[in-house]
Amino acid sequence: MKFGIDKFIGFWKSEDGYSLDISKISDTSAVVSFYDPSGEPIVRQYYNDKITIQMPATYEEYDGKFIIELWETGKGFELDLSYLNDFALNHQNEEILIPAITRNEKDHFLDKYYKLFGNLKNFIKIIINR
Repeated sequence: MKFGIDKFIGFWKSEDGYSLDISKISDTSAVVSFYDPSGEPIVRQYYNDKITIQMPATYEEYDGKFIIELWETGKGFELDLSYLNDFALNHQNEEILIPAITRNEKDHFLDKYYKLFGNLKNFIKIIINR
C-alpha cells in the first residue's frame, strides 16, 4: 500500500480523455503535465500561453490534498486532487483521483478558462510504475 504523495504518482486518465502525468520530486512536491483528449498539452491563455507541462504541485499531509498550480505559484488558480481507493464505492478496485478547480474569489476573469480543463471527471490510474 502506498502512502502520502506516492498515491498520486503515475499516469491517470479521465473518462472524457484528459490525462495527468505526475512525477515525484520530494515527499511534498511533484511536477504534473496535463493533456487534452488529443494527447496535447493545454495552452493557458491566461498565463502568457504557457502549456500545461511540468506544472508545480504540492502534497499537503494534514488533509491528503494534492494541489497543482494552474497559474503562477501563489496566485490561487489550482487543480486540487483527492485520492480514493475504497472498494465500497469503487467495485473495480481502481485508484481514482477526484478533481476540483479552485481560485481566489476576486479572480472572476478565470471563470471562462475552466473549460480548458474539461468537465472534471474522475481520473483513473493507468500506469503505476514508469
